[in-house]
Amino acid sequence: MSSENILHRAYKKVFHEGFKGSFTAGALILMGAGFAVRLLGFVNRIYLSNLIGAEGMGLVQLANPVYALIILTLTSGVSITVSGMTAREKARGNPGSAVKICKTAFLLLLLIGGLCGLGLFFSADFLSVYVLRDSRTKLSLMMLAPCIPAVAAASALKGYFYGMSKMTPTALSQIVEQVVRIGCIFALASVIGGKNLEWACALALISAALGETANLLVVAVAFYRETRHPGGELAEFSKRTAAKEVLAGAVPISLHRFLVSILGIVESVLLPARLLQGGLNYTESIETLGRISGMCMPLIAFPTLVTSALATTLVPAISQAVAKENYKLANRRISRSIRLSFMMGFLCFALFYTFGGRIAEICYGDGGVGVLLVSLSHCCILMYVQQTMNGILNGLGKQTYSLVSTLIGYGIRISAIWFFVPIYGVSAYIWGDLAGMAIMVVMNLVYIARCTSMPFELGKWILSPAMPGVAFVVVGRFLLRVTPLCGSFPGFICVLGLCGLAALAVYGMLGALGKKA
Repeated sequence: MSSENILHRAYKKVFHEGFKGSFTAGALILMGAGFAVRLLGFVNRIYLSNLIGAEGMGLVQLANPVYALIILTLTSGVSITVSGMTAREKARGNPGSAVKICKTAFLLLLLIGGLCGLGLFFSADFLSVYVLRDSRTKLSLMMLAPCIPAVAAASALKGYFYGMSKMTPTALSQIVEQVVRIGCIFALASVIGGKNLEWACALALISAALGETANLLVVAVAFYRETRHPGGELAEFSKRTAAKEVLAGAVPISLHRFLVSILGIVESVLLPARLLQGGLNYTESIETLGRISGMCMPLIAFPTLVTSALATTLVPAISQAVAKENYKLANRRISRSIRLSFMMGFLCFALFYTFGGRIAEICYGDGGVGVLLVSLSHCCILMYVQQTMNGILNGLGKQTYSLVSTLIGYGIRISAIWFFVPIYGVSAYIWGDLAGMAIMVVMNLVYIARCTSMPFELGKWILSPAMPGVAFVVVGRFLLRVTPLCGSFPGFICVLGLCGLAALAVYGMLGALGKKA
């Protein structure tokens, strides 16, 4: 068999036959890809932080919210809308119409993304001085501008694959993107190290543009191979009609993302400003932002690869159950997802609360990051649950309520930054963050229960999932006192393994007791 035939068969196995149409397998693919992407992202972030330091990471974090504002506004609504429309046309037996929808959305986003990229490039000077309040972010914004059309256009193609229940192409594209990013950072390391901080950050962000371009190329090739012979298109389904439908569905979701991104920018700009008001100098306040947003939060957010995959697959799963008026199935899926999210939250809280200092030392060699990581560990419990609840609300078609609860949560966080950070420092930000997420979780939980008539099972959702986390903390604290194993990396891994076994044993006992009951 020729090498070309072998490659063709491998392609068909991965993109056409593998994991096709399975809800569980689709979630597993997204989780696996998310794990690989997060792991590669950590390698990239850790190496980059060692190149440009905490202040450099702070500058990057100042520029990123502006970029995220544009990207999330352009892509989130279109990706979800194209996914839904593709699934609808697939069910109707019109694969050609699904292809036309995707192509129309692709061209639309490529055009709008190109205009937004040009706008960011030429307004970088104004934004850096008058919005971000640090002229050193100008070059970073200019380097991020070319990413916008590539990311926007790729989101339309990804929406098509989600709608067709084929997760592998998008998963592969994300991994390729991270590999290209890391390769660029390593290749440019010697150049970055020899430049001042402004140029170093800008050069580091070249990797983002090249990574996003690689992402687009992968999904574009997969889409071309997938749709060479899509079937007959409906003559009355014009590109203009497709564009109107895409925009009608995407605008409300994109508005949600836009407002959330605006609030994220406000938070990123306001935090160092209020820390400065509280007595820190400018360098210290930017370093604090870099440690929180650029170093601690990526570690805490790493496990969201599971809840993100869960939220993505929950949308069609719950929508399908509700459409069939099978509320018992919908409630069962909702209850299980909430329980899983709480369990993950408690276990990750236990990990960062017990070993946050050691993890930060291994990853960054920065003691200040360790102290913040321990303080921020409480966010795990609520962050993962909130992400899952967003997926549940989207599945129920309650995006407006999701927006309301998000605005209230951000309002509490921003109020804490404005009123209390100058007095109590960064701890006020952490407590404000916790309070905002707690209000959001309670609001969403009550609303979901009211919409679905689902009974509250707090013991099943919270108390039972908390027990393995408690066991992890108890065993971890004991081992920290009685053994020096954590001093070496292999020893630290052994300690983590023992703590994990303790948590697993408690989980097994709870499961056995539940079955007896």
